[in-house]
Amino acid sequence: MISGIVIGVVLAVVLLTGGYVLAATLLAVSFISFFELTRATGIHEQGKKCNALELCGYISIAVHYVQMVLVQDYRYYIFSIMFAFFLIMVCYVVNFPKFTATMAITTFFCFVYAPVNMSFVYLLRIRPFGQYFAWIPFIAWVCDTCAYFTGRAFGKHKLVPKLSPKKTVEGAIGGVIGSVIVGAIIGYILYVRESLDYGIIIALMVITFAGSIIAQLGDLLASGIKRDHNIKDYGQLIPGHGGIMDRFDSVIFVIPCIYFLAAVLAPMIY
Repeated sequence: MISGIVIGVVLAVVLLTGGYVLAATLLAVSFISFFELTRATGIHEQGKKCNALELCGYISIAVHYVQMVLVQDYRYYIFSIMFAFFLIMVCYVVNFPKFTATMAITTFFCFVYAPVNMSFVYLLRIRPFGQYFAWIPFIAWVCDTCAYFTGRAFGKHKLVPKLSPKKTVEGAIGGVIGSVIVGAIIGYILYVRESLDYGIIIALMVITFAGSIIAQLGDLLASGIKRDHNIKDYGQLIPGHGGIMDRFDSVIFVIPCIYFLAAVLAPMIY
């Protein structure tokens, strides 16, 4: 609970401040999540120094975030993504046979999965009414909480028993309903405080509905990676929660989806 409160306070300060503070925080979190992923997938060997593939990943993350701040447009993300792909593949070729092709591909995946996806929070924040929309990806935590309590109270039908035995269909439905309710509340706040069209409420209910489903898929994806590599947590950075990836797994997966849904639906209401 204490860790959750601290995370909430830090998140509030960073999202309300925005700008370079948000970008720097996202960069730091991206570095940590990349490290956790490379350790979980075996790219980083426990007790050893950062290898060449990891170094290429960290360089790629830095280039990506510099470009993000300078250009502030997702359409130019193709540059940093292709830069990362090229750099990692060159590293693989130059160091052959030290690294396998699977290791190179996995390193690229670790770069895209967390660092690139997280950067969309910054793009959400600089959009019109970004001080509101930047919060929406974190609807994933509302979804997790509602799913947990609904599952505990009413859960009978297993959702994906082989991957996550405790998750139920009833819990998943509860998570979606809770997320949509919060989406409606955020939409109402926008409707009242910013004098937007009433349709903003419907738009945010649609966005949070889709986001809650995608968030649960993201949570299952992160669980699948851990099971594949026989680990319990990605890290121990956050007491009681595990690592950055353990706390932000569902959020990371949903961030770009929320961005594009907001980019399509919200401007129709402005």
